[in-house]
Amino acid sequence: KQWYQRRVREILNDFLVHFRNISQIMDCVTCDKCRLWGKIQIRGLGTALKILFSGGKPENLALERGEVVTLFNAFNQLSHSLHYVKQFKDQMDYSEYPGPPEESDRKQDNIFSTFSRGEL
Repeated sequence: KQWYQRRVREILNDFLVHFRNISQIMDCVTCDKCRLWGKIQIRGLGTALKILFSGGKPENLALERGEVVTLFNAFNQLSHSLHYVKQFKDQMDYSEYPGPPEESDRKQDNIFSTFSRGEL
């Protein structure tokens, strides 16, 4: 068990170093909007990993408001990606492309509706 905990700490430190490197790379992006969205996505992924590696104990987990916001934003972006993957798959199955989704469809089709439909 001690070996396992030591290995988890090593992996966690490796992730931390990689996320810091990615964040520094994002500082080099010249487009402010792209830099902001990139940092939000990276922080959301980092928060998800923080939860994953917390050991399943709520007392080991203390999330800041910004971490919660970026986590939900990352879930939202992931749900949109899943929607587009499904759309691309359907496009490969059919000869006609139905066109881009309407904005109202995009807002309603999020990760929570994907889970509730059991499409994962």
